[in-house]
Amino acid sequence: MKRYLLNEMKRYLTLVPDASEEEISELKKWVAEGNSPYANPWYIADERGTELPFIEARRVIFILEDELD
Repeated sequence: MKRYLLNEMKRYLTLVPDASEEEISELKKWVAEGNSPYANPWYIADERGTELPFIEARRVIFILEDELD
């Protein structure tokens, strides 16, 4: 299973070429815990109800935090 998740993460990272080292590091931790890179711990979804991938959801969290400040 872990090999599958690691391969899934590699494929996902090709779709996010602008990912920062910090984002990649957090993603690696998330995947090492047995999670898909196409899911997120915040359960943030798009307007159709589809869960956002990890890095995209993480970026939304930072935008929301900035708006609340």
